[in-house]
Formats: sequence, C-alpha cells, structure tokens
Amino acid sequence: MKQRFLVPAVAAGLIVLAAIYAYGFEGGSLQARLVRHMLATVLQILAPLVAGIGCLAATRAYASGDRERTVWTTGAVAALAWTVGRVVFAGYQWWGGTALPYPSIADGFFVAFYILLAIALALEIRLVVPMVDRQVRLILLALGVAGWALGFVYVLEPIVLSPAATIQKLLAAFYPTIAVFLIPAGLIPALGFRGGTSAYPWLAVAASALCLAAASLGYAFLTWYDLYSDVHSINALWIAGFIFLAVGGFWQRMVQEEV
Repeated sequence: MKQRFLVPAVAAGLIVLAAIYAYGFEGGSLQARLVRHMLATVLQILAPLVAGIGCLAATRAYASGDRERTVWTTGAVAALAWTVGRVVFAGYQWWGGTALPYPSIADGFFVAFYILLAIALALEIRLVVPMVDRQVRLILLALGVAGWALGFVYVLEPIVLSPAATIQKLLAAFYPTIAVFLIPAGLIPALGFRGGTSAYPWLAVAASALCLAAASLGYAFLTWYDLYSDVHSINALWIAGFIFLAVGGFWQRMVQEEV
C-alpha cells in the first residue's frame, strides 16, 4: 500500500474497531453505556465523512471535465450530505436535549445522499453499459426487484398500510427502495470492468449499497416497532456501508495511479 493511503486505511480500521465496541456489546455500567452512546453518535458522523474524503481522493486521479471525475465528485457530495444530516441529528440530541422529530430537516440531507449517489452511479453506468451483456443487466435488475419485493412484504407493507402520515410512509419506502436498487447499479460497473483492477472499487461500492439497503430496512422495521436505539447493532451496517464506499474511492485512486 502506498504511504499516502496508510493514514486513511488506519482511520477506517479504527472506525471499524470503535464500531465493534459501540455496537457489539450490551449492558455494562451507566458510564460505559454513556460512552458507547456518545461513540456511536460520533461514528455515524465520521464514517460518511471518511467516505466523502475517499470519493474526493478518487476525483484527483482524473482531469477536470472527465466523466469519472464527475462521478466521484457527485459521490463525495452525497457522502458529505449524509454527514451534515448526522450532525443535525446529533445536534438535536446533544444540545437540544430531545430526539429529532420525524421527518425533519436531517431527512432532507439523507434523501439528498441517496439521490446524488444514484446520479453518480447512473453516470458511470452510461459509460460502461455497452460492456455488459443485456442478459446480465436484466438478471441484475430482476435481483433488485426480487430484493425489493422481499423487503416490501416483510418490512415495508405494514408501514405503508398503516395510518401513519403520508410523508412518513413515503420516506420509509424511499430509503430501502433506492438503496436496494443501488446494489445492481454498483455491480454493473464492476462487471463492465471485469478482469481488470478497475472492477474492484465498484465491487466495494456495490457492497456499500448492500449494507446501506440492509441498514435502511432494519431501521424502518425497528423504528416502526419502537425497538431502535443509537447503540443497536443495526447501526453497524451504516458504518460498514460508508467504510466500503471510502474503500472504493481510495482504491479507485490507487488503481488510476498505477495505470
């Protein structure tokens, strides 16, 4: 590994270890639970921030005006939007002394994240789709639909059919839906570059989408049944999703420097 990437690699490793402590243990003294709660909040801010830095690192491998630079820049803005949303969320808890209402201004940043990440992947897909067989694209789409259908039946349907406010239903359906379809969207570039080192960063992006989709579904389920907490283990999936996105960005930078 090149020396310049040692610091982000160590940072990502420390975030993973901290997440294991924050989300992997239960009980303990009041002080220990408070530490875990504060650590969990900080991690939810740091992880997307590191992902944004990773995507920005990838942009520096391309000249201004290059489509790939636009792709990774959009991904960086997406991750930073999520970071801002988490800062707003934490601000209400730490300084406001109350939980953030749902939906809230933070959801605007979370929605922006998913939309911007989808745009970034759409730009990349336009570049590589001729390199992926139509049959493979259809299979990926079918897998996305199947994954969404399972999530809808087992998680989303009770929420959508409930008397909850319309905006709450829309957001509960939006987050997992777009995250699920980002998985095949991330796999298309990986398959387009198959056989080359450029495929691996996109596999990391697809893994990121998988973690985010599982986290979104889990969050929707837990919050609906009042089982969610800041130190619930489901939160580790958010951390994993952003770490994978960071890995994809830094990996893309290394790949391009070796070309």
